[in-house]
Amino acid sequence: MAVKPIIKTPSPVLTHVTKTVKNVDEHVKQLVQDLLDTLTAAHDPEGVGLAAPQIGSNLRVCIVRRFISDPNEQGKHIIKDYVLINPKISSKSDETDVNWEGCLSIPDTYGKVERAKKLKVAALNENGEEIKYNATGFFARIMQHEIDHLDGILFTTKVIGKTLTEKELDALTKEQTK
Repeated sequence: MAVKPIIKTPSPVLTHVTKTVKNVDEHVKQLVQDLLDTLTAAHDPEGVGLAAPQIGSNLRVCIVRRFISDPNEQGKHIIKDYVLINPKISSKSDETDVNWEGCLSIPDTYGKVERAKKLKVAALNENGEEIKYNATGFFARIMQHEIDHLDGILFTTKVIGKTLTEKELDALTKEQTK
């Protein structure tokens, strides 16, 4: 298990465009494992995705986590991690959604970001095989956030309105559910 430190802003590595992976070799497979291990170890807050620049690599690789309802246990979820190497968004819906986002590289900062509700993504998996996804909702949001990381874009550059701390967001959420 290789848990790497998560790089935080204002590190310039987070705002550089990553390099295309030419070959899914042992180095890339180790990077994928490091991303998976680091994402799994992230707590308080937990993460739903992680991109290579967040652990210091300039390669175009990210992990996107999806929560799938467990058909055997109501209210429980199965976690499925997706490896995206050289991901490209081939199409996005015109329909968008504005919702809260945070980032493991920008601690205690949350903001509303507009994202496409649906998209199609093509990438390679950890075995170098071509994969395609039709993503919707929160899964589509996570994919867009992580692919932005690979393009050197932080969610804070897309925030609508002001950012909040976790405490402020919790208070706002509590107030809105009354």
